[in-house]
Amino acid sequence: MRAVFVLAVTVLFAAPAFAADQIECSQIPHAQSFIDGLKPGPNTKAAQAHLDAAKNAKSDKECVAELGKVNYYAKRSAAADARAAKGAAAPAAPNAAPPKKSKVKTAKAKAVGAVQCADTLHQDRPGGSDYKGKPVAGCKRLM
Repeated sequence: MRAVFVLAVTVLFAAPAFAADQIECSQIPHAQSFIDGLKPGPNTKAAQAHLDAAKNAKSDKECVAELGKVNYYAKRSAAADARAAKGAAAPAAPNAAPPKKSKVKTAKAKAVGAVQCADTLHQDRPGGSDYKGKPVAGCKRLM
């Protein structure tokens, strides 16, 4: 009996939460103003194309489906804009050397240099059971 009561209360209170996330065709002007604020790019272009399709939709269901795609691409574009702004906000110091790109990905590789040692998934690296090359100092034999 308690389980049924808890389930009923959950369904009653969860319904408004689900309705708040629902997309409606009346949100087209808001979507257009949001897209207008985004920087040009492939995701912004895709969002605008889907918004145009939503404006020309013949049914409410088709309009809502297109607005869902607009939402997807607009979020991606906004995230890209935020990443670009974050990268531009931290200017490099004058006369500073450009940052070096490192191929080092594991703690073992940092200790050895640019060599990545074997792990349980990569047995073909130095120290692994499938490795055929010369022994590498710092890469212990795993198996």
